[in-house]
Amino acid sequence: MRCAVYIRVSTDKEEQKASLKYQKELFYKYIEEKGWDIYQFYVDVQTGTMGKRKNLQKMIEEAQEKKFDIILAKELSRLARNGELSYKIKNLCENQGVHIITLDNAINTLTGNTNMFGLYAWMYEQESQNTSNRVKETLRTRAKKGLFKWSIPPYAFAVREGKLYIRNDNTPSIVKRIFDEYLAGSGRQSIARRLYNEDIPTPADISEKKNAGDKWNDSTIKLILTNPHYVGDLVQSRSTTVSVTSKKRRQVEQENQIIVNNTHEAIITRDVFDAVQHQLKIRTKYITAPKNHLFTNILYCSDCGKGMWYRSNRKGYVCGNYARHGKKACSGHFPLKKISLKIPF
Repeated sequence: MRCAVYIRVSTDKEEQKASLKYQKELFYKYIEEKGWDIYQFYVDVQTGTMGKRKNLQKMIEEAQEKKFDIILAKELSRLARNGELSYKIKNLCENQGVHIITLDNAINTLTGNTNMFGLYAWMYEQESQNTSNRVKETLRTRAKKGLFKWSIPPYAFAVREGKLYIRNDNTPSIVKRIFDEYLAGSGRQSIARRLYNEDIPTPADISEKKNAGDKWNDSTIKLILTNPHYVGDLVQSRSTTVSVTSKKRRQVEQENQIIVNNTHEAIITRDVFDAVQHQLKIRTKYITAPKNHLFTNILYCSDCGKGMWYRSNRKGYVCGNYARHGKKACSGHFPLKKISLKIPF
């Protein structure tokens, strides 16, 4: 029997690393006692409620190709804390003739021990939902005390012991500039383009996020212009996840948001902030949108790979990257010189 061994831990903390080693030792012993062979270990460091785990997906793909005979896991919750995902894996294995065995003896399709599968799948998802609810309540309690509840603070702020402090760099001046330029009549996309062309680090860069892009966008500018943290107020719980098994978020009604005034030093005055909110309501953003044309989704810029946008006012195509971000991102290529054609078959 060829065994695919799936191991998952939720974080990369030291105690979880020890758990990884312990789980591997359990599997080595179990497989040796059975006289089976190890096909491969699949290890993820991620929550079990989400299905888009790199090595879980790889294991599922190779199960479809029947590269092994058995999936081994410490318990069903290691594979999934999501009822829908649990049944997806179960159905896939049944269709491909791959067995599932958990070391806690709860599931063993090789011996027909599957009667409690549904109960365990439901139980582990409920356990995750209850944990999520407890965490949310803890964060709400902190927010009501005027403490910032997230690990990454808003742009231009640092967080220390749950309190927001203005950063000692140029980011506060960038925030003031964004508000001033918007009140002076600049559009959000125009502001974003100028910041990008001046090599101003983005909020993602400042917070050191993985794969942070260097381009400012309209949406980033809007988030800053509408963020009440800049007037010294702590406004939290503005959105929440739909469920523990989904990353999709929904907006929380204003009366249910947690608002604590004057919790930290302001960067923007209330008069300026209120004036910007008024302008956001009455101003209509107008951007010449890319129109469907003969070569839409076929014509691409050979320099940056972005789609070419048709502009009726130019009676031709322009690089979409150039149109949105300016000449630092790419050139307009007008008249067309450097393009590539992708013909779908």
